[in-house]
Amino acid sequence: PRPPRCAARRAAPVGVAADTLEAEATQAGAGVAAASVRQYFEAWNARDMEAACAVFSDDCSYEDTQYAGAFTGKEALRAHLFKVADALPPTFRFCIDEIADGGEFVGVQWHVENDGQELPFTRGCSMYRADPATGRLLSGFDVPEPAPFKPGSASLSVLSLASKLIQEPVRALPLLVWAAYIFFVFLANGVLPGKDALQLDPATWEEVRDLSINFWLISPLLKLPFAPVLHPGLEGIFNLLLAWAGLFAGFMSDGRPGRASGSMLGTILGMQFLTNAIYLPYLVSRSPEGPDAAAVCREDLDPAEAQVSENRLLGPLLAAVGGGAVCWGLWARPEYGDLPTRWTSLCEFLSGDRLGSSFVVDLVLFAIFQGWLVDDDLRRRGVAPGELGALRAVAKFVP
Repeated sequence: PRPPRCAARRAAPVGVAADTLEAEATQAGAGVAAASVRQYFEAWNARDMEAACAVFSDDCSYEDTQYAGAFTGKEALRAHLFKVADALPPTFRFCIDEIADGGEFVGVQWHVENDGQELPFTRGCSMYRADPATGRLLSGFDVPEPAPFKPGSASLSVLSLASKLIQEPVRALPLLVWAAYIFFVFLANGVLPGKDALQLDPATWEEVRDLSINFWLISPLLKLPFAPVLHPGLEGIFNLLLAWAGLFAGFMSDGRPGRASGSMLGTILGMQFLTNAIYLPYLVSRSPEGPDAAAVCREDLDPAEAQVSENRLLGPLLAAVGGGAVCWGLWARPEYGDLPTRWTSLCEFLSGDRLGSSFVVDLVLFAIFQGWLVDDDLRRRGVAPGELGALRAVAKFVP
């Protein structure tokens, strides 16, 4: 069998100027376009995606036949490359088998290796066109071995998930908890009280409506005539849960621009309705901060998201809502009696109420899994791993 040529190939420097590329290409007997292509492959295999993008012109066009359309412009290509790099383990390498130098046009035959072993069904061809004056690539066209359909982003998502589970088996924990959560909270009967989500009765929908009307306890506090009367303990649990879910907006720098896992805004919004059904999958699929990650500046964040996530009023506001919800559950609506009486009535109510008992499950899971984001968030804020130990410990379990 043919030895893999990529392992023996000289690593080309990345991020070099066009005249350097041209000089190296002349010495090697190849054109500047071929040198740019080699540089692109070397940068890709080193996971230096900024250097890989630097080989392309600003108005480049890149098409991969596994995807429905082309990536037009360097920014679109950069976003795609970072997603691919996040999806594939670092042991994956694209290895050049043959390269055909036609001046400004270059053809490449390649295959993929994992940890030095060639993978089956991973061969392909690519064609590139370069600017003769600068050596920057104007276009690229990838043709992997044919698939019966265009898997595109779907296959990339599956690869990303598999890669992360292999590299960090601990990610299987939130995945398994999520599967159990979906089954027991939404589908199973006999574990939580009441009927499953597929056969909810009108009373449950009325409960959802009434809790929504009393969102943040505004309606009962203003004594609006349409405000429904519910058990204060249930209202307190519901609004504490919403406030806690909203506080996760403080972690939105986890999905800042340039991160392969993408914006966290959709996750935060989804958590307001489906809580851990949205949050736990995010923990499985998110991109972790590297051990040498530098502090993140506000300018690195999406400006609109930073207005919310880094607003100093966010924490006090939602803490007031959550704290007020607890106080409401303890002392509001005096007709529900003293603390022992309302505690007993709340337990009796939850023992027969599917929706309310699911809120309690959500609060417990938030307390368990909030800590998965705390260390990375402190690192982004310039806090070393050994610093603020007491605060770090509290922040992992308290909203």
